[in-house]
Amino acid sequence: MFYKLLFTFIMLGSVALADSNNQIPTHRSVKLTVGESVVVNGYRGECGKRPTNVDPNRTRDTKYGTLSNGKWGVVKSRTCGGWTPAVEVIFTARKKGRETIEVAGTKIKVAVR
Repeated sequence: MFYKLLFTFIMLGSVALADSNNQIPTHRSVKLTVGESVVVNGYRGECGKRPTNVDPNRTRDTKYGTLSNGKWGVVKSRTCGGWTPAVEVIFTARKKGRETIEVAGTKIKVAVR
């Protein structure tokens, strides 16, 4: 019993390092207009730990937009069995078109109008 309680407090403390009020959504598809931005997913590290080597200024261009890192929060992970720390991944639409991007192992259909 003691170890279960200790494990729970350790896991809650790790999640507290991220903003547990910022529950990062995972989208399978998004529709945007040019210039619009949306959080499409979260990038997590090991269960219960913040991902390492996260550069807040990192961007990655896609065919119709740009991916960038956002605020710290938590994602609901089936692998981890609950909420775990993560950083937002934001898609910003740059030109009209359709594409499928992959973020943290999840494929997301993007339509830019």
